[in-house]
Amino acid sequence: MAGSSSDHGTTPSSHFKYDVFLSFRGYTRLKFTDTLYHALINKRIKTFKDSEDLRIGKELEGELMEAIERSRMSILILCNEYPTSRWCLDELVKIMECSYNGRMRPVLPIYYYVAKSEVQFQLNKYGEAMAAQEQKGRYNHKLQAWKLALSEVGKIYGQRCNQNTPWGVAINNIVEEVTRRLPPLPLYIDHPLGCVSELEVAKLCLEIDSSHATCLILGVYGVGEISKFVAELYNNVRPYFKTASFLSNINEKTNESSRGLEDLQETLLAEMGEDVKTKFGSTQKGSAEIKQRLGKERVLLVLDDVDRIQQLESLAGREDWFGAGSRIIITTRNEGVLDEHVLKKGFEIIKYFFGGNQDDEDDVDEGDVVGFTNNSSFVIKQLCDDNINVVSIIGMGGGKTTLAKKVYEDNEVKNLFPCHGWSYVSKDYKPRDIWLGLLDSLKLSTSKYQNSTEKNLKKAVRNYLTGKKYLIVLDDIWKPEVWDDLKAAFPNESNESWELFCKKVFSAKECPSDLEPHCRSIVESCGGLPLAIVAIAGVVAKKKRLESEWKAVKECIQWHLTRDMTKVMDVLKLSYDS
Repeated sequence: MAGSSSDHGTTPSSHFKYDVFLSFRGYTRLKFTDTLYHALINKRIKTFKDSEDLRIGKELEGELMEAIERSRMSILILCNEYPTSRWCLDELVKIMECSYNGRMRPVLPIYYYVAKSEVQFQLNKYGEAMAAQEQKGRYNHKLQAWKLALSEVGKIYGQRCNQNTPWGVAINNIVEEVTRRLPPLPLYIDHPLGCVSELEVAKLCLEIDSSHATCLILGVYGVGEISKFVAELYNNVRPYFKTASFLSNINEKTNESSRGLEDLQETLLAEMGEDVKTKFGSTQKGSAEIKQRLGKERVLLVLDDVDRIQQLESLAGREDWFGAGSRIIITTRNEGVLDEHVLKKGFEIIKYFFGGNQDDEDDVDEGDVVGFTNNSSFVIKQLCDDNINVVSIIGMGGGKTTLAKKVYEDNEVKNLFPCHGWSYVSKDYKPRDIWLGLLDSLKLSTSKYQNSTEKNLKKAVRNYLTGKKYLIVLDDIWKPEVWDDLKAAFPNESNESWELFCKKVFSAKECPSDLEPHCRSIVESCGGLPLAIVAIAGVVAKKKRLESEWKAVKECIQWHLTRDMTKVMDVLKLSYDS
């Protein structure tokens, strides 16, 4: 699934492809730029340096645009000739947009034989270049954006390379600064969900671009692979924050150790660059440390799998623990813990329901869906029928998942099925992801299953569900054959009952064919109750293997069961009488 931001040793699968994007004027290519490029590569800093054949056409080619967007940092070699190239100016505008004018994603300007003020205020060669562009009139629609980008980058203190600073010294300084300022690598995500539309909606809920002064909480709850979804969201918004922490599997970690919350407090501070030299000794001391050290910092914090209010109180107790504009993302399967935190601490919380399906109208408000009341009532009625163990919702695109969510969240359904889970299948059917998603939805720790085979994951699901009354939603199945592959993981109580009966009566051997119709009728009469099956098995096991005697037992059982609804007592009475 997703590793903590403190996990190392894995190759990230993320938005970023390069560490550094180099923006430069052509005439420096074989001189300063090429030397700098190789110095960065030698330090294993993956750097994008374009080639001349990319500079074709009227606008920046797609590869250049993508390289800027997918670089964690940009270096601009600002020489006298830089503003004479519309390519360089277009690159500059894109770089400043992606970095929010250098405030989020680092931008390092190199003042190559030019003064910082020349760039910021467009003086000397920079002023002449802008005047020449204006006089030509060809790119007047871009002129204002170019000037603004030059003004913004000119405000950033960078490295100097001039007659007083030898190339070798300047390049060493640049490499050291890049090494120091490169943002941390994104979280590793095994098989990303790729739910672009849901990520965009969740990102809008965070209001990253707004001047929201308070600390905002986004509470993500629902079904499916919530943790993986939030890991992708974290990678998406991480560049907008100076420091961040992703605390995964909080419920599991706090249950494993008596000082689990203290360990998480220390991890939180360490991941945000704070030096923690001694143990806190108590969660109260840890809370005080978080507030003191991060109270003025704009941070991003993810608290994954929160189940109790005490976990929130220890890791994000009050909004003044973090600086203005901070964002906290909480994943939970217990929506009530979010409401309780609001009441106790006065946080502003935006709730986001994640259902695991990015294609089937996830953003529709279930309360506003016209015509779903009758449909949902019909599905619920089918679920209440003990003779039905599979309910299919079939149709063209739109509405199926919303209907399933409405049924899944229904209080009557929740009371009927104490054990319930949801997994997203999709057109790109991957059984391993389905089993992991289902284990996660069933509130089982998925960390111990990460290296398990598909067969063992399937077995784990079956073992957990055996003996339970459960509801499982498999969302977005495209082919009937997929259900044929999956259904063996879901125990059918009638099959379980038959296996139990045969084990007790025939020592797990096959039932004689002449007796099987009567035996199956007997098992069906027990209604899937193990105690009743064992009791009846004790009766029939002592009978002669004659069809007439077993038929008489069957009729006797059915007579008792039709007299009264208290089946267990009647079955046990029959056993006692025998």
